[in-house]
Amino acid sequence: MRIDAYITEHARKTPHQIALEEGKKSISYRCLNEDINTVATSLAGFEHCKFAILAESGMQYIKILMAVYRSGNIAVPLPIEMQGRSLERILDAACINYIIATRKQYSRFGDGFFERFGTVIVVSDDTSVETISKRVVLERNNPELRLVLYTSGTTGTPKGVMLSDKNLISNARSITEILSISSKDKAALVISPHHAFGNSIINSHLMAGGSIHIGTMNFVDSVFSLIDSGVSIFYGVPSTYRILLKYPERFKKAFANVRTAASAGGAMDRAIVRSIRELSPNTQILPMYGQTEATARLSYLPAEDVDEFIDTIGKAIPGVTLEVFDPENRPVEPGITGELVARGDNILLGYLNDEAATEKRVIDGWLHTGDLAQKLQCGYIRLLGRKDDLIKVGDHRVNPREIEKEIEQGTNVSSVFVVPVSHELMGNAISLMVIPDQGTEVDKIFAFCRKNLPGYLYPREILLIDHLPLSENGKISNRSIIEEYQHVKASM
Repeated sequence: MRIDAYITEHARKTPHQIALEEGKKSISYRCLNEDINTVATSLAGFEHCKFAILAESGMQYIKILMAVYRSGNIAVPLPIEMQGRSLERILDAACINYIIATRKQYSRFGDGFFERFGTVIVVSDDTSVETISKRVVLERNNPELRLVLYTSGTTGTPKGVMLSDKNLISNARSITEILSISSKDKAALVISPHHAFGNSIINSHLMAGGSIHIGTMNFVDSVFSLIDSGVSIFYGVPSTYRILLKYPERFKKAFANVRTAASAGGAMDRAIVRSIRELSPNTQILPMYGQTEATARLSYLPAEDVDEFIDTIGKAIPGVTLEVFDPENRPVEPGITGELVARGDNILLGYLNDEAATEKRVIDGWLHTGDLAQKLQCGYIRLLGRKDDLIKVGDHRVNPREIEKEIEQGTNVSSVFVVPVSHELMGNAISLMVIPDQGTEVDKIFAFCRKNLPGYLYPREILLIDHLPLSENGKISNRSIIEEYQHVKASM
């Protein structure tokens, strides 16, 4: 069964139930189902082909996504916050021949961008469909593959996570059970639907026959108005809550009828929990943890234990088994540090066109998360950082090495070092330490970053240094970079 089949079922049983809202617009399950059929009809003649989706975060995106499913093809959503060059890297790595875009995105990227595709389909605001070009090429894809989600946050080519219908259904059912989602619930979708967290919100609420109010975090006024529209479950990453909590009176009013404040994409700290408790005491707080490779969620912290165990990720969601392994892939006892691993029906099929990465990440059916962790005596799990050097910026996972490489290749510098620095809203931001070359200009580095990096990677500052940030053993590591940064700042 596919996610779109639930929409058909709800269209039959509760045709007038509102499925999606966006601004002042709304659409019932019956009309949503009809629009999905309209778009899916344009995909006739393609058999299990990969379709890139280039669409803004709105109703049209969900219609197109479900239409690709319904036509029996494979959806490859493109993160539209990325620059065109980064999108082209994804398209090349994924060997994409077909694309379906909204009229807005087609106009934004221009004819030249779309010349690379054999088939180009454009969907207008009224859901009318225009086939700009059509050339069918035989593809041999994994027979279970339905969706390819790209991990967010780096400037290099992200990995394409291959997910099946079973992955999507399994994780949506687990989330629906944890949050007790019903047809009476309305979700707030203000984070990107192109990534795992946003995708899971869509799946779980459409499966339950509820409604989803779609917005963005671009304007705080519109977010509070969206919540005031009858939202019962609000979803956000920690930075989402930090932003909204800067307006305590408005938060208090808007969240008065929100029964659950769910989070993922980073750890909720005690300050956020305390503020939500003070302003909206009847709202239950439900932190979740997951990865794109797990379709979305792996664990959750039961609402009744949030105050005592907020520094943990809680326990596995239904259908998932979590363990902590030592380097020999053996379970360790509580209190011993190891790598968090997981298995279940939500674990990815593999990485698209990257068998080596798949074999490294999935071993004997266990997903190796790359997170260091310890089990507590109560069974909950506490994370202790990454095995690698990834940095969390808002809901993005950032590889500092790739940012450094991008800037070094695009500017006149000798070396660049990314430093994670605290940010009151995003949790982390980045600063740069630069060993200059002849002709290095700080303003030009800032200009390069503004043009070529996503906004959340724009550096807060650039410091010039004259030597490599080496550790005592002569190596460069995140720790040595941070220590050098602290030394430089202290001497200023």
